[in-house]
Formats: sequence, C-alpha cells, structure tokens
Amino acid sequence: MEKHPSEIFGYPVDVHTSAAEAARRAHRCPFSGQKCNKKSRLLKYPMGVCSVQYGDHVVAICPRRFLQEQVVFLDVADQHFGTRDNLLLFQEVRLPTVGSFDFVMVKHKPLSSQIEDFVIIEIQTDQTTGTGQLVQALEDFLQGETVVGRTYSFGLNTYDTLKRSFTQILNKGVVLEQWGQKAYWVFQEPVYRNFVARYNLGGMTYDDGYTTVFLVYDLTRERDLYRLTRTRKLSASTEELLSAFRNSPGVPSKDDFVAKLEEKIRAQLQLKVRLQGADEEAQ
Repeated sequence: MEKHPSEIFGYPVDVHTSAAEAARRAHRCPFSGQKCNKKSRLLKYPMGVCSVQYGDHVVAICPRRFLQEQVVFLDVADQHFGTRDNLLLFQEVRLPTVGSFDFVMVKHKPLSSQIEDFVIIEIQTDQTTGTGQLVQALEDFLQGETVVGRTYSFGLNTYDTLKRSFTQILNKGVVLEQWGQKAYWVFQEPVYRNFVARYNLGGMTYDDGYTTVFLVYDLTRERDLYRLTRTRKLSASTEELLSAFRNSPGVPSKDDFVAKLEEKIRAQLQLKVRLQGADEEAQ
C-alpha cells in the first residue's frame, strides 16, 4: 500500500513550482500565512507534512490544513449567520472545566461590542503512529528524493483520534446544548466515515434544531493544489450521540477477555511450578 507524505509545506509532493519551492525553503505554511509550527524531536526544522497518502486516500494530519482560503469559516458564516458582516473570529478561547474551543465566531451589533450570536468551530484531523518513518520521508523529499509511490511504515491512529474527539463532542456538546448555541465539528471525509461506522451513526441527517453540527470536507486535487471541498452537513443531539457512544458495536467480548486472563493465570501457575521444582533440586 502506498504510504508517504502527500503535501509538504502546503504543496503536493509532485509539484515543484517556484511558489512550492519557496514555501519549502522558508518552512512556510500557506494555509496560515505563517511559518509552520509543527515540531518533531527528530528534526531541527518544522515537521512540514500537512497530509499523507494512505492507500487510496489523501488524509490531513494537521489542523492548519483546514485553514485554506478560510473556506471553513466562510461556510460557517454563510450557513449560520447568512452574512459576513460584523463577524469576528477568536482562536483558542478557554472555558473553565471544559477546555479550549479551537475557534469562536462572533456576530456583534454594528459599531458595538454587544454580541448578537456566536458559534464554536472545532477542527478534527487524524494523527500518525510510527512518525519516525514520516520524518524519514520528509527528510528524503527535502534531500531531492522522490517519495511518490513509496511505502514508509507509519500508520494512522484513527481510533485514538476518534476516541478523543467523541469525548470532546459530548463534553462541549452538553454545555452548548444548554446554552442553545451551535458547535460546528469539522472532519475530513475518511475520518468521518470511520467515526460513523465505529459508532453506528449512519442514520444522521441535518436538523437545524440540534446544536451539534458536523461539517465534512475532503481534499480534491485541482491542478497544482489540493483544495477543501465540502461533502456534507449533518447534526445530532447530545442524547443521540451519548446513546451511540454507550451502545458502540465495537465493544470487545467479555468472554474473550476472561479467556485471556485465564491464559495468563495458567502461564503464571506453570512458572510457579517450574520455580518450585528448581528450588527443590537445589536443596
């Protein structure tokens, strides 16, 4: 299976335009307009892999990847507020006992600090395992090697990503449901499909009365760039999500777990017998 970086410092790895090479030399993230802030203890420069080719899918592994051309923020502005006027966007707003919100988009009255409405925007991306191999791929690429078509032995830790995401969705969802304010959870299509399958959420549609909204995007190749394209919009109540979490079809078998414990006991008993036998021979 093909596994390698798909975008490095914002550009596909098969693109070598002057803009792409300039971004790579400067370690610049074109999505944020700033220097890449991803770090690895294995590198002295930023870990500039934005997305990876993982089999047939291009999967984003950096939240800043979703800042491209402010597509997500403009979609939320148009769909929720119906306007782009008198809107402000704040990043990393902390709420005691709940945590930080990635972004808060606020609509205020003209020439006033009085708030008319606000929404929360949370961005969820996948993460890698065996990241040392991804670092090697990055180094190979920056040294002039071709990585397209190659297989580096890193993985995607989608289970852990979704476990942490679902906990946040529930914790923050309870608060926002009580407030009567919407939260927009931004996912990429491959990760969202895994989320739906893992928690049996295939029946979701969109209901404007629900405060937890899922905006799903994918990366579509257009000439020298991958662009964010929205694929669907869905929503759910906190109660529906909690029920799905509680009744997850992926719950392991208790019998299998008990059998594993019994196997460990047998191994310990055999070891104990061997040790006792050795002690008796020594005497």
